[in-house]
Amino acid sequence: MTTINENKFYQALESIFTGANIEGDSGYVNLLKIKSSYYKLILEEFKKSVNNEQIITDSFKEEFFDKLYSFFEKYFSESGSVYFVKTANWQRVYEQVYTDNKDVVLFWKTHMLYYVKSDILFQSIDVHITDEESKQ
Repeated sequence: MTTINENKFYQALESIFTGANIEGDSGYVNLLKIKSSYYKLILEEFKKSVNNEQIITDSFKEEFFDKLYSFFEKYFSESGSVYFVKTANWQRVYEQVYTDNKDVVLFWKTHMLYYVKSDILFQSIDVHITDEESKQ
């Protein structure tokens, strides 16, 4: 028997990670199809794990899926990317680290996502590229 929060959680995951059925032959469409089929496999494996877990029963199951749903609603956008719009300021997920020049080096919310801002300005840099096939 599925609970209300369990249904909400699975519907949210499916809308985030599998999305609508799409048609087409482009590379981007193929990528979305691969993503969708991959997450369907992951969801099925997750469902099996939850159903086989002895501790996740009855009232705890409802609470478990409520917490999961709250987490995904707060930290994931409809497209599946991580975002923090619904994060309250009092939760202090921002951690600002400053250098001697008071420039922001790191925002904790995004430090693992896509960038780390630095105040180091490089004047020149040497880059060496090795061709693995010819070993040059």
